[in-house]
Amino acid sequence: MSFFNFRKIFKLGSEKKKKQYEHVRRDENPEEIWDMIGELGDGAFGKVFKAQNKVTGILAAAKVIDTKTEEELEDYMVEIEILASCDHQNIVKLLDAFYYDSKLWILIEFCAGGAVDAVMLELERPLTEPQIRVVCQQTLLALVYLHENNIIHRDLKAGNILLTLNGDVKLADFGVSAKNTKTLQRRDSFIGTPYW
Repeated sequence: MSFFNFRKIFKLGSEKKKKQYEHVRRDENPEEIWDMIGELGDGAFGKVFKAQNKVTGILAAAKVIDTKTEEELEDYMVEIEILASCDHQNIVKLLDAFYYDSKLWILIEFCAGGAVDAVMLELERPLTEPQIRVVCQQTLLALVYLHENNIIHRDLKAGNILLTLNGDVKLADFGVSAKNTKTLQRRDSFIGTPYW
């Protein structure tokens, strides 16, 4: 019997290798680098925390997602890869990503103004026309950039448009986004938020 068959019979060395991702740090505790300083929200995927880098002091929104398997982790890689590839003033920046203790941590730039839908709820009124003009113009600049790079957001809505304290608009939440490989490629699946 050859050594190869011996290994196969006793399943030696058959432990599945962990796939390495370019923008995700594995087996490194994010809480050694980032302080969780408050909870921002709770969604179907997990919780979002306000975080602060212990060295630089930079603030971030930390999306923490429980994953059960490596395959489940793979589902979130499109969002991370898209965020990592984007460099535009109206798109949130990916600051860090970790996979630690069966949790995926996605840390993006913190937008202290919050989401446009939350701002309208807080104000108890819709945005004014000049405010709408600014939000639409900056959102469209982000969309032009995405489309020039063959990226489709697929969940454009007020809850995914964030504001900075300076009043700048940042497009966020690329969880259902797609990157086309060809310029004229189409997507025929219906996804996103129906009323939007």
